[in-house]
Amino acid sequence: MKICSVDNICKKGKRLSGDFLYSLSGMRMILFAVSASILLSGSAISGMNAPPDSIKFYDGQSFTVIGKFHSEKNYRRFPPKYENTLRKEVWNLGQHSAGISIRFRTNSPFIDIKWTVLNDAVMDHMPFTGIKGVDLYSYVDGKWKYINTGRVKGKQNESMIVRGAGEEYREYLLNLPLYDGTDTVSIGISSKSSITLPQENYLTQNKPVVYYGSSIAQGGCASRPGLLFTNILARRLDRPFINMGFSGSGTFDLSVGDALCETDASLYVIDCNPNTRRELIYDKAVELVMKLHRERPEVPVLLVEIFPYPGGFVKPADAENARKNQELKRAYETLKKSGIKNLYYRKGDDLIGDDYEGTVDGVHPNDIGMLRIADALEPTIRKYVK
Repeated sequence: MKICSVDNICKKGKRLSGDFLYSLSGMRMILFAVSASILLSGSAISGMNAPPDSIKFYDGQSFTVIGKFHSEKNYRRFPPKYENTLRKEVWNLGQHSAGISIRFRTNSPFIDIKWTVLNDAVMDHMPFTGIKGVDLYSYVDGKWKYINTGRVKGKQNESMIVRGAGEEYREYLLNLPLYDGTDTVSIGISSKSSITLPQENYLTQNKPVVYYGSSIAQGGCASRPGLLFTNILARRLDRPFINMGFSGSGTFDLSVGDALCETDASLYVIDCNPNTRRELIYDKAVELVMKLHRERPEVPVLLVEIFPYPGGFVKPADAENARKNQELKRAYETLKKSGIKNLYYRKGDDLIGDDYEGTVDGVHPNDIGMLRIADALEPTIRKYVK
């Protein structure tokens, strides 16, 4: 139905009877009443969804922060003492909060998260929710279950991530951004509720796995933080993963090895083939494993091959990846012959699947690929964790 204004009709030169004007006036009143009713109904609905009382915010640092090897009060993967020993690229990427999470417990019926990122980073192949968003899990029926994602507006963000949860105490896990730094996090709850450190020791009682790798290990290109494969594995294995994935810069660096050796780990996983030139892999892998063995001989080391890139049947990338894997296997065999104990090897041919559907761009896993990597690595890591 097309509704014209009285003025528009008059402009066409038509004479309007009093009855017709009265009818138009009545129609206006009806439309106004309907519009007002819709607006009031929307307000009522919004009011029903709004928190029933005021919100009180708490600093995320007040709770248990996992996924770091140091204890400084921040969400960065390296403490300042590493700034002058790491390559600049690694140091900068180490300011990203990949793999870092916050554990807490509350009985609040709603949870509001505020977080500020360092750079407001943008990439053309990864969702903002993965780059700089947060997501929340709760421990229910014996496992971690996803609840919701905090969407991104810019550097400063706020999301009412839980509503209508009742007043039952629950254990929560908040995963932080993968490809941006997290500056501040605040957790908002009902002022009538309480929030505490976790009461259960999920993800806190066991020694961590340290995973050193490339952009894939850092989280490219998961759609949200909880779907990074090291975060999936952490939930499944009930132990924190310290994520040492550095986009384009995971290259068997001995300076990163210093950080690995600082960690009282259950397992070191080395997955640096994607970023390392083939001719350097043998020497650098041998040097890094020798360092780890000298300083942490009791911690097992797992070397992981690069997976075949989808589309290898029409481009030569797979041939180069195969040659890289040969160099890594040669390093492994040399180390084993030299008497290195607790050293293991994982082929990569089954990590991403064989249907070519596991990546965003032929290299970086999508959520399907992330899940497949977790599925493939889980039994291997379970076998070798100390």
